Amino acid sequence: MFKVTSRWPHQNSIKVEWNLGKRCNYDCSYCPSSIHDNTSPHQDWANLQVTVDKLIALGKPIRLSFTGGEPCVHPKFRELIQYCKHVGISWISVTTNGTMPYEFYASIPVDQIVFSLHLEYDWKRAFNTVESVVNLTNKKVIAQIMAHHDYIPAAMQLRAKCLLAEIPSTVRRIR
Repeated sequence: MFKVTSRWPHQNSIKVEWNLGKRCNYDCSYCPSSIHDNTSPHQDWANLQVTVDKLIALGKPIRLSFTGGEPCVHPKFRELIQYCKHVGISWISVTTNGTMPYEFYASIPVDQIVFSLHLEYDWKRAFNTVESVVNLTNKKVIAQIMAHHDYIPAAMQLRAKCLLAEIPSTVRRIR
């Protein structure tokens, strides 16, 4: 975990990007096991609470972004977000591969969801989830289309679908 503060004096918040762990339910060919895997243990609840409490103790507004692995597979992820909101974290984002059902994303009290759409997996189902979140909630949504060079044509087709659905998106070529 690290913090970055703004160089602009009118922005007083601390931005924290919190890698919740290596655990991921995908096994992408381009992702090394040193970064993500299907077996790493989850952080325990007490450590998560202590970390949030230490962030609050900094005494400034916190802008918190959860990443991983896949943060949504943590068994206490929903509780963690609720705890963050309860203690006063002012803004929360999550980067996810979109494998949870729409109802999960609609119910978590986050301000932004960044969906990483991996073309090696069921991106059509994930896209449908993204589209539902955009159409049925007021959450800010961004689609990152993760494309190994073999999938660039499909990535461009998916980007076109995002544009038609008015979903902000980028294509991130995986090297």
